[in-house]
Amino acid sequence: MRYPLTRVLLKMVVVGFYRVHTGLILTLFLFFFINFFYTSVLNQTHLTKDQIILNALKLVLTSVSDPVGMLLLFVIWLLYTLKSSKYVASQLKLAPYQFLFYSSNALARSKQLQTWFIVQLIISIPIITLGLFAVTIGVAFDHYLISFLIPFYLVALIFSNALYFTHLVNNLANEDQKTTVPQFIRHWPKPFFSLFLYEIIDSRKLTFGVTKFISGLIISLIYVLFLDLQSDIRIPELLIISVILTHMVLIYQANEFDLTYLRFARNFPYSPSRLYCQFIQFFLLLLVPEFVWVFLVYDPITSTTILLLGLSTALLFRTLLYRLAPGMSNYLRLIFCLFLVLSLAILFGGLWVLIVSNLICSFFLLYFHRFKSLDS
Repeated sequence: MRYPLTRVLLKMVVVGFYRVHTGLILTLFLFFFINFFYTSVLNQTHLTKDQIILNALKLVLTSVSDPVGMLLLFVIWLLYTLKSSKYVASQLKLAPYQFLFYSSNALARSKQLQTWFIVQLIISIPIITLGLFAVTIGVAFDHYLISFLIPFYLVALIFSNALYFTHLVNNLANEDQKTTVPQFIRHWPKPFFSLFLYEIIDSRKLTFGVTKFISGLIISLIYVLFLDLQSDIRIPELLIISVILTHMVLIYQANEFDLTYLRFARNFPYSPSRLYCQFIQFFLLLLVPEFVWVFLVYDPITSTTILLLGLSTALLFRTLLYRLAPGMSNYLRLIFCLFLVLSLAILFGGLWVLIVSNLICSFFLLYFHRFKSLDS
């Protein structure tokens, strides 16, 4: 009890363990004591009370001195220890216990190990009680091997659990940092604009996969249905804004990611033009498959025009989020309305008007948001 950490762990871990496992402990005790002291012996009616107790003690001695009985007892103690280690490990992974990583690590490993040994020792009081009972019977009837093996085995169990808990607490942060990002990608450079791309690789693969599947489906359908109209430049223009529309969920999530995890970036000395260039880099990488397909199918001039239209539309979709109230529904309604307007403008030949207006609107939305965020 010398360390405050010990007292904290006793209150949080040990009390919680006994509160949850009271039924198990009572069952364990009842099983042993009923088995040893209330098992009737044939024709015991002629025995006195002291002789019945002596028989019960001999039954205990026979059980623990027999290899099978000893093995059964050791297995039960091992299961109890594993049960307690499973409970403590599950508690340590909960958010209220995360402070242990930052507080207990201030102590030396030996002191942490000592603390966890005390915790596990108190958790193991039920099996220690049974062990002491068996040792006492062994000593009383001159079975010293039992008296040696049982304490050694119990100390080994308690020490191994203390060692495990110490290791677990010192690696809580590493457990949180587990990621599904492939090893070779982790060593790639991570410029600021690419952070959400790594987030996609790590935890948004399903959203990304569905988006790309729908995007590929739209490209295939439009390309096949309007095969006879491939010379009409409006077809790839409608196609690219449809592709951008399929990415609106990812665009929305990118904004949420910035608001949640990159709030500190508001203090970075980035000018609006630099942030705008970072958005362009992000969308160029996000839309690589679609842009590659466009350049493979159409001539360079048409492909560049389509790329500019898609890029400017994506930038507009992204920066519009700065002017909207939080919530996906508002964003979806606005984007669908805007998509209809853009489609009509394309059908009436307003390609360059759209590209220029999209770029101007998106830049000024970012510009005003940047200064607003600096003032707040």
